[in-house]
Amino acid sequence: LFKPDRTHHCRVCNVCVLKMDHHCPWIKTCIGFRNQKYFFLLVLYAMLTTGFFAATMSESVLRSTVVETTVFSRFLLVLGMSISVILFCFTAVFLLFHTVIMCRGMTTIEFCESSIHRKSHRSTYNRGMLLNTMA
Repeated sequence: LFKPDRTHHCRVCNVCVLKMDHHCPWIKTCIGFRNQKYFFLLVLYAMLTTGFFAATMSESVLRSTVVETTVFSRFLLVLGMSISVILFCFTAVFLLFHTVIMCRGMTTIEFCESSIHRKSHRSTYNRGMLLNTMA
């Protein structure tokens, strides 16, 4: 039986995935050749959305310090903004990581394997930043 390079079997989904990047528990599917672009866009849009929420909520939080507001309302505003900022930071770091490994022509699995075996983070599939991002 022929197995293409970078193909892995996912024990969670019980399928073989071409150019498998990782299994994502948040969307309950494997990320690979067929859906990596859409996963990347999902993370990008999540970062932009949480950043937008944090920015718009900051205005409401500042306004609540000037205008008479109940303690509970102010608490909810600060809580919502705090959650938005935390999620923004998380998704920004996640997006940065996936951008870096995409530009290097690597998958998450290859990155983790090279880290475990203390190899350099160079991929044999690296065709240069522009071609890697177009693939």
